[in-house]
Amino acid sequence: MFQWLGVQWQGANYAISLNSISAVFKSTQAAAPSASSIQLDVAVHDGNAIFMKSFSDCFALPPNGHLQNSSELTQWAIVLNPPISSATGCRVQSVVGPFWAKAGLATLDHDGQAWAVVYRSGDMSGESHA
Repeated sequence: MFQWLGVQWQGANYAISLNSISAVFKSTQAAAPSASSIQLDVAVHDGNAIFMKSFSDCFALPPNGHLQNSSELTQWAIVLNPPISSATGCRVQSVVGPFWAKAGLATLDHDGQAWAVVYRSGDMSGESHA
């Protein structure tokens, strides 16, 4: 059994191994990004700058995942573990958990909902390598 964090992003439920996460905190985005302008998205946590990327840039989403353009504000920030060269994270609409579930499954059931398991982009094992 492993601990997982459930996140909701663009209308879908995803489960992330806690081994991939160093922090989770509530942080709303100042403004929704516009297609016509590129803005640097930075959050501050414990006095450190966290460079925010899109959830889909941080995690390898399942091929059958449906991406919706959601106008729902992101309320939570996830800081990835370990930081590569600088602290990196992503924003999601909501979080659930952490909760315990088996590893090695494509989908986890928690609180009557299905959560698609996702791993850090480039790391399909789900384990962080320190």
